[in-house]
Amino acid sequence: MNDPRDAWQNQPTEPFRMSPDLLRYKARRRHAQARFSAALSVALGAVLFICFAAACYAGRETLPRLGWAVLSLWSLYFAAHTYRWVRPGGLAPDANLSTCRAFYRAELEKQRDYGRHIWRRSGLTFCFLGVALVFVPVIIHSWKTPRLLANALPFFLLLAAWAIAFVRLNKQKRQKLQDDIAELNAFESNKS
Repeated sequence: MNDPRDAWQNQPTEPFRMSPDLLRYKARRRHAQARFSAALSVALGAVLFICFAAACYAGRETLPRLGWAVLSLWSLYFAAHTYRWVRPGGLAPDANLSTCRAFYRAELEKQRDYGRHIWRRSGLTFCFLGVALVFVPVIIHSWKTPRLLANALPFFLLLAAWAIAFVRLNKQKRQKLQDDIAELNAFESNKS
């Protein structure tokens, strides 16, 4: 019992009390964030589609052109599917507490479910397939010319770092959403 860490971890806590105004604020903020994310995913998908389609058109070899085509189709899939999952439902500006609570719960659960299956729902496997089709010829040719392999190495290191960061950030986001759902559950049980 003299261990400060043990005393800190075992200290009694009082239940968190969320006010109705805070719940309304969080629901409206979640609505605004989801609208922005949905619009951003559509814009990003359109820009990526144009860039990848241009690279496909300008390509000379079959395999890389096929990779650019897969990436351009993936970007459309990403934009449409992400928009479908991230776009919020309607929330009236003068919504009452129960409507805000229902909206907030639905949005939190939808975001959590999207994050659980993000590889499938955003089509990242097709993205990686396209990247592989674009860079496999480069890797094959680089065995003959080590300089090309050295030039491609930073890209692959960056891709690996991105994948690690993506997985970790997605896990943190899902945990935050789960914490928000638990907080909402506590609010609902206190209101009952």
